[in-house]
Amino acid sequence: MFKYEEAIVNISKLKPCPVKVTLHTEKMLKDLTGIVKTNPEQIEPIVVAILGSEQYILNGDLRVKAFENAGKDSIKSWCINVKTISDVVRLHIELNTHGSINPIKMAEAVRYLEKHNVIPLVDKRYLELAKKTLYPKVRQEWDDFIITACQKHPNVDLPIHIIEKIADFSTEKEQLTATTVILDTVRTLKPNRFVFPAPPALEVILSSLTQRQSEKEIIVFEPPESEKKGWKKPNMKEAENLIRGSSHNSLVHCKCGRDLLLDTKTHRVSNVNFDQENQCIKLVDGDGQAAYVVPPTVIEFLKVEDGQSLRIATINGPRELEKFAKSLKSNSFRMVIVTSN
Repeated sequence: MFKYEEAIVNISKLKPCPVKVTLHTEKMLKDLTGIVKTNPEQIEPIVVAILGSEQYILNGDLRVKAFENAGKDSIKSWCINVKTISDVVRLHIELNTHGSINPIKMAEAVRYLEKHNVIPLVDKRYLELAKKTLYPKVRQEWDDFIITACQKHPNVDLPIHIIEKIADFSTEKEQLTATTVILDTVRTLKPNRFVFPAPPALEVILSSLTQRQSEKEIIVFEPPESEKKGWKKPNMKEAENLIRGSSHNSLVHCKCGRDLLLDTKTHRVSNVNFDQENQCIKLVDGDGQAAYVVPPTVIEFLKVEDGQSLRIATINGPRELEKFAKSLKSNSFRMVIVTSN
C-alpha cells in the first residue's frame, strides 16, 4: 500500500513515466487548456510518484500540458513515495486502465516490468500481447499514424484486437502489409470519423493475407467412379469400433491416401494410425483440426487442380461481402456462395 500526500508541485520538475500508455489528442488538450484558463479550480489533482529527488507523473499528463499551455508553473497533486522505477511504471499503468490506451505501449510496459520481476495488474490480453513480436518498422508505422491521428481527430482509440491481429503475423513483411491494409481502411473514412474495424470485419479485410495460414484440408465424399476403383476400401468393422465412444461419427478415406476420422458437427478431423504392436487402429491424440467438406460438383465448378488451395471465408451481411470483394486483387476468379436463406 502507498500513502498519498496532497501537495503543490512545480511543473518544471515533473517527468513523464518511462513508458507512457495513454493517448491524448490536440483537441482534448485545447479544450482542457481553456478550462484551466477560466476555471483552474475545476481540474482534479494529478498523481505524482516521488523517487528520491525525481518526480514522475503517474496520472495526469494531459492536465500538466494544459497548465503549461495556460502559463501556470505549478499544479495540485497527490504525491506517493516509491522505492523503484518499476513502481513508477506499475502504478502508471494501473492508474490508467480506463480511457484511451495505446496497446503497443501497454505491452511495452508489461515487458519492462517483467524484466524487473514485476507482474502488473492489467488485463490478461496485454500480458499475452507482450509475449508477441511487433517488428520495429511496424511499430514505427503505428507510432507515426497515432501521432497524426491525435493531431487531426478529437478522439483517438486504438483497440487491442487490432494490434493482436497484426502481431499474429510471423514475418515483418506480413505485419507491414496488414498494417497498410488496416490503416488505408481507416483513412478512407470521413474526416470527422475515426474508427477501426470490429473483429468480424477485420477478418474479412485481412482474409487475403491470412489465406495461407487458414487453408483447410479438402475432403471429397463422393469422388468420380473412375477414382473410386483405385481407392482402398476401409475396414468397416474397424471403423465402427473406432468411432464408437468418440466424438467422431464418420470415417473418410481421403484422396491423399489417409484414413481420417470426422466429426460432422464440429467439422474437425483427426488422423488414424495403425498400431503395429497392438494390431489396432488408434486416434492420434491432439491432432484434431478443422476441415471443410467440399462436394465434387463444387470442385469441378471451381476448376481446382491438384496442389491448389481454396480460399474459404465466413461473411456476415452485404457490407462484409462488399469489403471482401474489394480486398480481391484480381477480377478473374470463381466463387461459390453458400447462404442460409
